[in-house]
This record gives sequence, C-alpha cells and structure tokens, in this order.
Amino acid sequence: MKYIFAATGKYDGADNEMLKGLLENSGIPCMIRNENLSMAMGEIPPAECSPEIWVINDDDYPRAKEIIESWKNADTGTVEPWVCLQCGEKIEGQFTSCWKCGADRQINA
Repeated sequence: MKYIFAATGKYDGADNEMLKGLLENSGIPCMIRNENLSMAMGEIPPAECSPEIWVINDDDYPRAKEIIESWKNADTGTVEPWVCLQCGEKIEGQFTSCWKCGADRQINA
C-alpha cells in the first residue's frame, strides 16, 4: 500500500472523495486514511490529521499518480460574465441561467 495524496492547502476534503472515486473508476483500489482524525487535532500534530488517499496495490501507483497529476493540472478555464437578454441582469460566467429571471444563457453562434 502506498500513499498518494492528502487534501491540504487549496484542496479540501471533498477532493479526497472525488479523487478516490476517480481512481476506483479507473480500476485502482484505494482507501482514505485519517478521515476522522480532525477531532484529535491539538492532541496530534495537524500534519498527521490530514485525510490521505492510499493506493492498495503498489503496482497501481504509477497510473494513480498520472491520474492525480492530470487532475491537479486540469485547465478549468475562465468564462466571462454575461448579460441576460431577458432582464438585462449581469451574471457571473460560470452560471448557465439567470439568477433573477431564470432565462437560459444564449450562446452566440
């Protein structure tokens, strides 16, 4: 069994579950360790309380590392804000419908 990832810094605990699912869907058995140690923080050093993903079979480690690195380096892109054609409200780019009137974003072809 080999350690591969811990949710620290810009990553959070939801990343652990998502990455575990990503690895398992790729046929790589893994587990999350230290999942419930946050309540022991203070008694145990914080660095030792971080949830970690471990790959069960050592032979799967190189492929798992590729998957994790690909996820870390994925380009999420930035979408520019847009203006709703129905009500004129300015909407942040990640949204596909207007929060004010519910109209869908119109894509110019």
